[in-house]
Amino acid sequence: MPTQAKIDEVERLKGILEQATGLVLADYRGLTANEMVELRQRCSRAGVTYRVVKDTLAQIAVREMGKGELAELISGPIGVAVGYDDPVAVFKVSEECRKAYAPNYELRGGLFEGALVAEADVKRYAQLPSREELLAKLAMLLASPMRALAVMLKAKIRELAIVLGEVAKQPRADQPQEEEADG
Repeated sequence: MPTQAKIDEVERLKGILEQATGLVLADYRGLTANEMVELRQRCSRAGVTYRVVKDTLAQIAVREMGKGELAELISGPIGVAVGYDDPVAVFKVSEECRKAYAPNYELRGGLFEGALVAEADVKRYAQLPSREELLAKLAMLLASPMRALAVMLKAKIRELAIVLGEVAKQPRADQPQEEEADG
């Protein structure tokens, strides 16, 4: 019979997994305590939560959520990096940690907005631009035509001012010239 603490932990894990936009599973065994502290700090700076979970409880939680394929990636004690805002951030920080702590930190796969990501694809997802980068590119693309229009209008106004200046210098036909007035 499962204890109430285990039941509560499964429910907590399900809540975390349901809210997550990105999630990466990793085998952390072999890391020192100091490396684990550094890893958690890296994750925290990136806006990612890092938890160590018991494999059996994690498997129960993901199966109850209908993510049986994710349960297959879970074996042994597992570290879970979870992101709630930007799913790419989780993959970026996990890939940084894999490089920094290799061979003791191995990525197993994860979820990207609900879709299963295989271990081999984690690196590819880590290379995607972040949400902020995409928004900056979109803003630049939206502003570009307006900027071009403003430059073009400024040039046309300058050209109009030059033409009006030239017209003002030339004598007009309806005004008598000064020589004819003297004669």
